[in-house]
Amino acid sequence: MLFEPLCIGIDLGVDSIKVAHLAKKRNTKTIKSLYKIENPIGKIAFDRPEEKDAICQCFAKINKIFPSKSAVIGISSKHLIFRNVRFPLLKGKELDEAIFWEIQEFSSMFNGEFISDYELLDNRNNTYHILLAAASKDIAMDYAKIAVDAGLPLKALDVYPLANARVLETQKRHGVTAIIDLNSSHSEITMVDNGKIVFNRCLDFFDINKIDDELCKIIKTDSSWFDNIKTGFNFLPLPYQNIILEISRTFEFYSLQSRGCQINEIMLIGKAGESHYCKDIFRSYFHIEVYTGREIKLDFVNENIKSNGDYVDYISAIGFALRG
Repeated sequence: MLFEPLCIGIDLGVDSIKVAHLAKKRNTKTIKSLYKIENPIGKIAFDRPEEKDAICQCFAKINKIFPSKSAVIGISSKHLIFRNVRFPLLKGKELDEAIFWEIQEFSSMFNGEFISDYELLDNRNNTYHILLAAASKDIAMDYAKIAVDAGLPLKALDVYPLANARVLETQKRHGVTAIIDLNSSHSEITMVDNGKIVFNRCLDFFDINKIDDELCKIIKTDSSWFDNIKTGFNFLPLPYQNIILEISRTFEFYSLQSRGCQINEIMLIGKAGESHYCKDIFRSYFHIEVYTGREIKLDFVNENIKSNGDYVDYISAIGFALRG
């Protein structure tokens, strides 16, 4: 029996558009193909018709290469507002009404119309933990119209924190993982506990590749610089100091919110996963295990792809595909 096309996940980035193709054979799901195409306009929000047409042509090409039953496209966290809310266990109608009123809070955060959605993350300890997300209606409609015009069978618009957590959930990792996504189009920290999002925060990003070049110069003159991180980090370039401080604040806030729960590991994705030094800097400073997206083992990825061993560019696309 051949694999049946099931869903494609599309990660629309500034530099490139990444695609993960999910297929199934009987009751087995697998990522059969990974694909990357250059973003011809270098943007993820579109002002002019010709920009939308260029992305539409890319989507049409993807649809031709990977015909599927459904497609899930991610909206960058740069264009989203998130809210984490908790409710006591409620009946269906009561829960819907509570969520409705929480969503109304987004109206003060957007100048125009917006669309919103939510996902139930957990319902332990007699409490519902729900992630609310909202985006400008114009952005969402642009994505949806471009996809439909390209012939894609659009199933949903998804968000990056949920997609990244979905990948970890398939691997049944225990403890709390901080997914740090430092990318060119969005930057954020997502705390994932046993595959479920427990906290998310967007950050200002920085050009990590440029800062790596500066660190190369430092290392050439001081080979013991990693030891210095244990006592301080003032010798690091200022952008690295800033991102370490922001991550530290986020970890401390999460620990307070979760009544002392600690971060067990850090996973770096996006440009951070490609950095020469980010992994070692974070490990030395935070004193916990740090790994990159390319180091995660995904049992459901086709063997021919696994031989490449580099998932860092495709984790979000894989997470979108898994929703299908």
